[in-house]
Amino acid sequence: MGELPQERLVIAMNAISGIEKALDVTVEYVKNRKAFGKTIWDFQNTQFVLADLKARGTAARVFVNDCIAKLLEGKLDVSTASMAKYWVTELQSEVVDKCLQFHGGAGYINDYAIARMYRDTRIARIYGGSNEIMKMLIARSM
Repeated sequence: MGELPQERLVIAMNAISGIEKALDVTVEYVKNRKAFGKTIWDFQNTQFVLADLKARGTAARVFVNDCIAKLLEGKLDVSTASMAKYWVTELQSEVVDKCLQFHGGAGYINDYAIARMYRDTRIARIYGGSNEIMKMLIARSM
């Protein structure tokens, strides 16, 4: 039980990596894929959505890095680790879902990394304690 905060932080760290990978893969894809005579990247909506996801992913990275520092100092508590696991895995699911949308039908082909990410991301909201449990642990600390 004493290792659960560390386990949940590791899950959040994996989710951050997944967010960053999904964004990298998607930016590369939309800069090369053409629709209506221009790249998908050239559409303002694409840029706005990806910029939003990048900003939120960066904020999550900062939070996780702070949690890592707390862990190394022996100060990472259950509530904070639960917040990291809950928030970042939820964000990962949202990021991967929106990134898959930019891939269109190709997003469902296992030859594309985003398809595998979409499939594999879902479990992060369950293992290490479901996100509903994380919310309970956070609420108990209030």
